[in-house]
Amino acid sequence: MNTTRIGTDFENRVFRLFSSLLEKDELPFASKKYSKIYQHKKYQCCRSSRKIDFDITIETYNPNAKNEEWSLLVVVECKCLTRVLDISDLDEFEKKINNVSEYGIKGIMVTTKGFPFNAIEQAKIGHIALMVLSEEKYNWIVSRDTNNQKHQMQILCGNEKPGLVPILYTDCQFVSLCDYLESIGVVISDRNVINIPWMENDEIKDKANKLYRECDICSDDIAGTILAKKFPDFRIVSADYPSGILGSLSFANKIITISNGILLDVHRRNFTLAHELGHLYLHRTFLEKYMDELIDYEEEFVAKLPDKLIKRMEYQANLFASFLLIPQNALIHEVDNLYRQYSITKGYLYLDSQMCNIQMVSIILGLLSSKFYVSKEVVKIRLQNEKLLIEDNYSPRRIDSFLHPRY
Repeated sequence: MNTTRIGTDFENRVFRLFSSLLEKDELPFASKKYSKIYQHKKYQCCRSSRKIDFDITIETYNPNAKNEEWSLLVVVECKCLTRVLDISDLDEFEKKINNVSEYGIKGIMVTTKGFPFNAIEQAKIGHIALMVLSEEKYNWIVSRDTNNQKHQMQILCGNEKPGLVPILYTDCQFVSLCDYLESIGVVISDRNVINIPWMENDEIKDKANKLYRECDICSDDIAGTILAKKFPDFRIVSADYPSGILGSLSFANKIITISNGILLDVHRRNFTLAHELGHLYLHRTFLEKYMDELIDYEEEFVAKLPDKLIKRMEYQANLFASFLLIPQNALIHEVDNLYRQYSITKGYLYLDSQMCNIQMVSIILGLLSSKFYVSKEVVKIRLQNEKLLIEDNYSPRRIDSFLHPRY
């Protein structure tokens, strides 16, 4: 495919993205009554008779005005590149905008690989919005969680993939496309927004238990056995990943990748595989349709991700993995035996600042961790979900609890 065809295809894809917000009965944009979208429409220069052709424009009209002239014009420039955008492209785009009008016109530069810092700084001054749209399969999803600027700046500079939500940078801050269009007067409706449904913990537990029973597990490799029986088209490989990335799930290649950094840690390896299995079982329809690959991070990184849908999927997959690797009946049986063995008569463990309780919890967590091949933290969360472990976070702590961790 030649470069002209590649550029045209990318421009058409950007056009479809913006059209999805404007077309009637399509997705969340509901301003067709007052807005129209065009591709390669020409506009008269304000200082000469020359006309300028823009890739994509959105004209918004004042319903109270008698004339049919646009009151606000959004201009979109598309750049499909194999490198970060050159600042000269931004210079040319700004000149085109200023030649048409000094007022009532907003610019959005869309590229595939990101922007250099000098272009970002110049865009601040020129009030040009910047947006990264990857070359991978994509469909617009509304997101309004735009607080993690460090993560998003890496995307804007082309160092990370944008994932579900394209990055738009304007007036020194990150905003979603919908928020940006709303800020300049284009009405947005949230109807028909694609979403990951919320599931209660018990619902996720029921799904995990049902899958466990259906596969008739007879080995300690629970996730691997289920994967072979339920998803035989997927294979498991390992790869070198940066610190903080545990694995990934690729629907395009039917591959689950586990980081080489955790291969020797049986607990983390088992949980990561079960986590990816959770995505397959809970989110397959969504992921196959909207994402080619999903990267899974350590918990501390997940908390900082900007996309609420990703956070929800990660939470659900983690919970699913904990229910799957520690099956309900097996857990109750083991806990009952241990409580009898250690004379725990209350029916639950109690964790506070007392050393005797700390030691007892550590012993039980350690034994269950070895039994189910998961970490103590996973066992702890699982026991808490079953009300078999009560933690008192408000009792005063003694000095030795600071010097010696609980477990």
